[in-house]
Amino acid sequence: MPLPDYPEIKDIDDLFGFSAAKKKAEDTAALGAEALYEEPNFIPHRIFLNHVDSYNAKHISSFLADQLYGMPKKEKAEEGGEEEEQEAENEETLATPKPESVPSVKYEIIGTLHKPFHKKTEDILFIVREDSEDFFENIIKCGFVIYDITKDPEEIPKALSTLAVMEAEIEKLKELGPKTFKGIQELRVFILISTAMTWALTKPIDPEEPDLPFTEADYKKRKPHPNYKKHIECEKEVVLKGRKFKDKLKTYVIASGIIYGAEEDDLSFLFKLAWYNEPELPCFLPGKNTVPLIHIKDLAKIIYRLMEKMPSKQYILAVEQTPSKLKQIIKALSKTMGSGKVKDVVAEEAFLYKEIKQTLFERLTVNLIMEPGVIVEDLEIEWQNELNLIENMGNIVNEFRTIRELKPIRVIVHGPPAVGKTRIAKRLAEYYGAHYLSVKMVIDNTIKNLKDNIEILNAKALAKEEKEKALEAGDNVEEDEGDVGEEEEEEEEIGVDELEEQLKEIEETMAESENGRLPDDQINRLIKTFISSNRCQNQGYIMDGYPKTMEQTKELFAGGEGGNEEEEVAEEEGGGASGSKFLPDYVISLQATDEFLCERIMSLPEREIQGTHYTEENMIRRLADFRANNTEDNTVLNFFDEIEIHPVVLDVMDDETETMEHIMEAITKRLGNPISFALTPGEEEELLVLEQERQKLLQREAQITRELLEQQAVEDYQNKMEQWAELLEQLQMEEEKVLVAQGEPLRHYLIKFVFPTLSKGLLEVARLKPDDPVDYLAEYLFKENPEGHMFDPAYTREGKRIMDNYKQKVEQEITRLSPSNKTSKCK
Repeated sequence: MPLPDYPEIKDIDDLFGFSAAKKKAEDTAALGAEALYEEPNFIPHRIFLNHVDSYNAKHISSFLADQLYGMPKKEKAEEGGEEEEQEAENEETLATPKPESVPSVKYEIIGTLHKPFHKKTEDILFIVREDSEDFFENIIKCGFVIYDITKDPEEIPKALSTLAVMEAEIEKLKELGPKTFKGIQELRVFILISTAMTWALTKPIDPEEPDLPFTEADYKKRKPHPNYKKHIECEKEVVLKGRKFKDKLKTYVIASGIIYGAEEDDLSFLFKLAWYNEPELPCFLPGKNTVPLIHIKDLAKIIYRLMEKMPSKQYILAVEQTPSKLKQIIKALSKTMGSGKVKDVVAEEAFLYKEIKQTLFERLTVNLIMEPGVIVEDLEIEWQNELNLIENMGNIVNEFRTIRELKPIRVIVHGPPAVGKTRIAKRLAEYYGAHYLSVKMVIDNTIKNLKDNIEILNAKALAKEEKEKALEAGDNVEEDEGDVGEEEEEEEEIGVDELEEQLKEIEETMAESENGRLPDDQINRLIKTFISSNRCQNQGYIMDGYPKTMEQTKELFAGGEGGNEEEEVAEEEGGGASGSKFLPDYVISLQATDEFLCERIMSLPEREIQGTHYTEENMIRRLADFRANNTEDNTVLNFFDEIEIHPVVLDVMDDETETMEHIMEAITKRLGNPISFALTPGEEEELLVLEQERQKLLQREAQITRELLEQQAVEDYQNKMEQWAELLEQLQMEEEKVLVAQGEPLRHYLIKFVFPTLSKGLLEVARLKPDDPVDYLAEYLFKENPEGHMFDPAYTREGKRIMDNYKQKVEQEITRLSPSNKTSKCK
């Protein structure tokens, strides 16, 4: 009996299977854990969020990514007693996991991009492309799906399609059977972030009390703005879908007000105008309309609490508890960050502002008084701030400046007279967009502002008198209901008399002084007022040549008598420390010797010196004063050095350029780049379009250049070919001439010697007509020229005869003259 074929065993590892196990482990290590890991079909803590690169989604994802899944459920389970747990078990189905079984993991977020050139943030796990085959497959795995349709109506059909796919997935699970379906613990939540504009035309609940706020209980009565009909249809569809499979699919609609906070979105254009020191912020009429608002961080908290608590109410209002009127908002912003002035703008003029689009104008001019119920009673969120936007404007402005990195630049340019302080200060102010500040400028600016304010107040007083007279006469006069009484009282606190008294004090003090100057304490007060103004808090200041002495420096920046009260008021209004508002960030000290400075002045034309402080007498006096006030132990620079604002010392004598370019370059290198606003999504898209157009132009230019080069090459080739053709033609003609010349002897020979014999042969062939004419002709020619010399040009019969006779005679003569012949004759 033959033995079976056993596998070949090389060693004992093969015998016991150790080699196979080792190879499998190596293959596993080579593939890696990620390659072997397969995601489950359902991940309850994963969130899908559309347009993760948008303003709303970035802040919502940033908040949700730091939260633990299931935390409120655990807290509720720990706080509740046995009765509550029993009731919860009766009410909840097996589809909802028990709080104790919820894992402590953070939320994962995936989503789509609004702009393809954007990149995901660190809070996003990965990006899902809408055109990819596994788009809906990735969404189905998520426990939560959040769709934001507040800004982009094109997301509405996508949201409904996604919801339909989720519903279809549940229908598939239902086909497994009722028991299996009930035992599947997969609860999906769909949240639609909509807008309060779906309430825009809702009629008041009580016509006699139009200011009665709307609540969630009134959501069935809501009437949308004409441009938001698709939004309300989407809301209704989402609410309806959530009632079909309550244990497997919960749906919620969040109607949010205008979202503000952080770097701002809808209100960003107003904040930018205020930051750029627009003389008057626009208020779109009527201005008295109540605008529903919600802070972006509060919206994120609402979504998080909604995901964790899952209340029974499906419709939620996301608005602040205290309503705000549009004009109040703009006045508060203008006072906190801008000029403090507001102007009314009609609808026709509103669209002259670049960032105002139709949808934004509609949101800002809507009039809705709404009161949240679910987020207060059921979700119990902790508000970002209990105050509304108007009351909390100072913190909102600081938040805007911080996130936008709009840190003002504050610089003091210090140095002796004629060293170039003014030139450098003005160039720095222009380069960084900061405000140039000198003692003379501050005084002139203060006097001008006082006169302008006095004129404005007088005009208001006159208008008020005319209005009162018209009312007394019984004329109908429209009252501005948008004005707020409290703000009017604040504006009236500073009356014309007080402003006139301040102006008179400045003018009289300057007139009474010997040199027409103000005392140091008054100058410091004016400078403090200037640098604490909103415009200096926005862009900063470049102070030219002040303070000059240690006493002025201490009084201005360390606080003197009477200064603390002003600083405290400024601190309360601005929300920041007085030091951060006044102290410079950099101190630039320009240095040069007296001889260098005097030579610089002497080199100037006389017409530039006349009427200035740069006369010889004044120059010597000012240099002496500067050196006396800036000794090694007592100098302004020491004050800043002690508070760790280390001066940047630059030697002007090292810069040989007339415009001090090297000094300017050294300063800007130290101070950094100017501050500016980041591009908006619209500006980014415009920039991308311009870049694409530029690339197209470059490609077109390269193509045209290539075509021109090719055309030139073709033309050169054609020209060369024509030249070559002409040359070839000439060569051919010359060659023909040469061939004709070379063939002339042969032709004569043929005519003289060959053709006659050949002609006779042909005539004989024609006469005799032999069977083989060619063979006959060949024999005939051979007979006529048996030696084959017929085609030798040098051969002739006569020549042959003569040559034969000549040879014969030569031979005879040779024979005759040979020695043997002579011997025979002698014998």
